[in-house]
Amino acid sequence: MSLDTSARAQIERVLPALTSRSADEIARAVDAPGHSPLRDEILGLGREGRFGAFYAPFDWINDEADVVIVGVTPGRRQARDALLALRSAVMRGASVDEAAAAAKSHASFAGMRDLGARLMDHLDLHRVFGVRSTVDLFGSAAARVHSTSVLRYPVLKGGKNFSGDRRIMARPFMRRMVEENLVPELARLPNAWIMPFGVNALLVLENLAARGLINGDRLLGGVLHPSGQQWNRYNVQLGITTGAAARAVPGGAEVLRRSDLLRERVERIVGLRAAA
Repeated sequence: MSLDTSARAQIERVLPALTSRSADEIARAVDAPGHSPLRDEILGLGREGRFGAFYAPFDWINDEADVVIVGVTPGRRQARDALLALRSAVMRGASVDEAAAAAKSHASFAGMRDLGARLMDHLDLHRVFGVRSTVDLFGSAAARVHSTSVLRYPVLKGGKNFSGDRRIMARPFMRRMVEENLVPELARLPNAWIMPFGVNALLVLENLAARGLINGDRLLGGVLHPSGQQWNRYNVQLGITTGAAARAVPGGAEVLRRSDLLRERVERIVGLRAAA
């Protein structure tokens, strides 16, 4: 479990700005609808057109993980929680490494874990991971998990959370973030299962697998992103909406196709394991 040299240096760079401000000031800066000197300048990581990224401490890597859960990019809530957790830990006397681990654990997929686990369980991924329920991956089995995003640091579009799209790898700014952060990150976990949330994260990972940069045999794609904003599609994936009604949901046919492919893959993996 570790923090590399460049990540540690990044945290040390921003710590004075965090510890010299109150928690409320930091929260307001992250959530500001307009320009924010703390978020956009001190923590700012660059811009491309309507897109801008800023630093939040999602660098810590669980080198012992055998499951990697991958989102698109942290949102404001996750960024705020991570920055405040980092600040709090350091002010309590924790080391940079300890504070980074605490921030990552506290903030990753905050607000999405229950729905994420419900979707993963319905698609039988708990059988692949060998847990009673995938909710354990956020609790009793958390030591087995590394959480990350294809875009490690928070990206805003027009000042609002960016939920991803199909052009992530077509933008130099985002492609560089993927190749400089995500690729070496996953290289440290070559035998872990890689489970993306949502089609946009999956498309990036499929791109990397096609280029031989990650092991496509370990990729388990098909779970919707549990952001809580597409309940019509969640109901399709969970089998609540079925038949013609499911196919009538915008994107419903594709949700069914990806869900079926993932279930078939799970059955093959579990079957091969049982036969070994």
